[in-house]
Amino acid sequence: MLRSAGLAGSLILAASTVPVFADAAALETVRTECGTQLNLPAAACDCIATRAGELSDEQQAFLAATVTKDEAATSSLRGQMTIEELTQVGMFMTSAPQNCVQGG
Repeated sequence: MLRSAGLAGSLILAASTVPVFADAAALETVRTECGTQLNLPAAACDCIATRAGELSDEQQAFLAATVTKDEAATSSLRGQMTIEELTQVGMFMTSAPQNCVQGG
């Protein structure tokens, strides 16, 4: 079973101010943590990172901070993003792993 529910649960975190990650670094973090946390094959993790590239820079940074459990960064980014942007990231976190495992 995928542990994406645990990742999605990481969306509720404490407050602070932290600079935004560079998008390439955020995507690499997503790729690395995919293999570590979800124990998915490299092809699925590449798919997830590629799909994450369609998110905005702030959403990518939020995703990377969430999967690495960087509470200060997630809180800071949450304060800079709209509810719609946060919802998109949440939907991404719950759908992308399953879609990529299924070859999508």
